[in-house]
Amino acid sequence: MIYHRNWYPYDAGTIQEHVPPTSGVYSLFSHQECVYVGTSKDLQSELTRRLKGDHNPCIAQHPPDEFQFEVVLGDERNTRRDELIAELNPVCRD
Repeated sequence: MIYHRNWYPYDAGTIQEHVPPTSGVYSLFSHQECVYVGTSKDLQSELTRRLKGDHNPCIAQHPPDEFQFEVVLGDERNTRRDELIAELNPVCRD
């Protein structure tokens, strides 16, 4: 697993430049407070989709301005997501 603890600005250019189109876990932040932790088979597409308009009302109330991500393959995604939820205590949950 590769967790990018760097704080990346949550914008289209940064997503395209730094996020691979591969399986993993991501965390969205608003002013360095964790808003949401999610998983995807394609991190780049998922973060881009959410950036274009998030349909989660809780995330819309806490607009993310930064993100982090981790490349995690297969079934390990959900386990890692749960670990990050326990660690980061996001404001929004599914």
